[in-house]
Amino acid sequence: MYKAAIEIAAPPSKIFEFMTDPKQLQCWQPDVVEARLLPPGGLQVGAHVGATMQEYGRRFDVDLLVASMKRNEHIAYRMEAPTASAYVEYQIVPWGPKTLVVSTSAMRPKGFLRSLYPLLQGLIKRMVQRKMASRLMRLRTAVESHA
Repeated sequence: MYKAAIEIAAPPSKIFEFMTDPKQLQCWQPDVVEARLLPPGGLQVGAHVGATMQEYGRRFDVDLLVASMKRNEHIAYRMEAPTASAYVEYQIVPWGPKTLVVSTSAMRPKGFLRSLYPLLQGLIKRMVQRKMASRLMRLRTAVESHA
């Protein structure tokens, strides 16, 4: 299980709106090359959302299934990518004059990575933690500077 958190000087509604807008994804998730349009009916539990990602020189498609969502409070999704399945959750909590955003994820490696995971677990954990913290810092910068 991986976890990162950050305080953002904006109300939960602004943060949630920004996080769930496909046009804003690249601002805070730089690995996203292309975000697909939201499905008919918009973002809701059970909706599938796709994206094309580029990490470590590899380009690939991911499928995101919205597993849980409460507007302005949290969103969780299951992600399927070529090398891993993941469960990712963002909690958005009023925190005094700011808002606390907590990101939690769990990952299950697939394919060749699965057999190497026991050897690389510490390295992967550091990489994932760094990436999660970086995304949250980018989210804070983008939300706080967005009009």
